[in-house]
Amino acid sequence: MFKVYAWLIALVILGCQYYLSRKRNVWWGAILPIAYFLVLIYGWVSETYFTRENTTSFILALLGGLAFLLSGWINGREALKRKEKKELEKMKLKDLK
Repeated sequence: MFKVYAWLIALVILGCQYYLSRKRNVWWGAILPIAYFLVLIYGWVSETYFTRENTTSFILALLGGLAFLLSGWINGREALKRKEKKELEKMKLKDLK
């Protein structure tokens, strides 16, 4: 049951990342990747999440999580650009009429 909750939390976080990335200000989408990076670094330094001997799993978790969060950021920015382009085309069509 714990794994189900972990997956649900991960999906909610990725959804929030996508939502924040679609905001007009680009820095909203940077909040979660930076927070993830800082929390994992803190967890590694304090040996809360990873031990110093288990550096490989730390690096994989760091890179994997950042890859998911940054891909959500990129997808959100592209979606915003498509939305703005579509709105601009609608405005041009109304101007032609």
